[in-house]
Amino acid sequence: MKLNKKTISVDILTANFNNENYLDDFFNSIYQSTVWPKRIIFVDDKSTDQSLATVERWVSKLPQIIIVKLAKNIGFANALNEGCKFIISEFVVRIDPDDILGFNRLEKQFDFISNHDTDVLGSNVSYFLDDDHKEINYSKFPLTHSDILSRYHEGNHGVCHGAVIFRRSCLEAESYRQEYVPAEEYDIFSRLLKRGFKFRNLEESLTQVRIHSGSVSNNMPYTTIEKTFKLRYLIWGRKTNRYIIIKEYLVRNCYRKYLFTKGMKRYLFLMIASMFKPKAVIRRFLK
Repeated sequence: MKLNKKTISVDILTANFNNENYLDDFFNSIYQSTVWPKRIIFVDDKSTDQSLATVERWVSKLPQIIIVKLAKNIGFANALNEGCKFIISEFVVRIDPDDILGFNRLEKQFDFISNHDTDVLGSNVSYFLDDDHKEINYSKFPLTHSDILSRYHEGNHGVCHGAVIFRRSCLEAESYRQEYVPAEEYDIFSRLLKRGFKFRNLEESLTQVRIHSGSVSNNMPYTTIEKTFKLRYLIWGRKTNRYIIIKEYLVRNCYRKYLFTKGMKRYLFLMIASMFKPKAVIRRFLK
């Protein structure tokens, strides 16, 4: 039964590969949203599980779902670019299909970006473990454009890719680049900032990010850090020596282990991260 909900000028864009186990949670969170998007652009990157069967079950409840079935696996960034071809709304919400949309995220982000000089609006997120759905931590992204810009100059992230709403003009100006996956979000946000697009974050956590064995949040290989700092040089002209890159790799992975490991062992990872980069860890806890 279709609910009588307000539809706003927002398209949700998501790219899927073998997320069958999480899609019911994903679509249910959109179904329960206080407002509905005009379109849900679901790009399936040639999944080998039952993802397509699951999404097709949801079309009766969410008829605004547009299923883009790719003939072959082309990669995450390319899949998002394919989805961009189906955007019709003024605003685009990004979320990954293994995550959960906050019930008021669409409404809050749409209201804010519609009434402020902002082109990319993020928010904080909460993290939960896949096995027990227990919330284990939350992000603390900077709120202002200048602070977000400083993070990208440093080679860090200032917004969460799966928690942003864009003006459509952003994705018309810049597209995703597959060669920089899994650092594609640092890449596209840096290029948008370089062009002068305005960024903000809402302080509230409006998306739940699932932590599981295959999630990007749980795994950050050295090549990701290496690509990020290569992009820092290509986009911002700021070189980073290899010692700093190795240190960043150790800090970021130890900090993730602290966030997502259970028991007292997690504090060992925090101590190691603090040894390599004390100011960054202290900043995380004081804000």
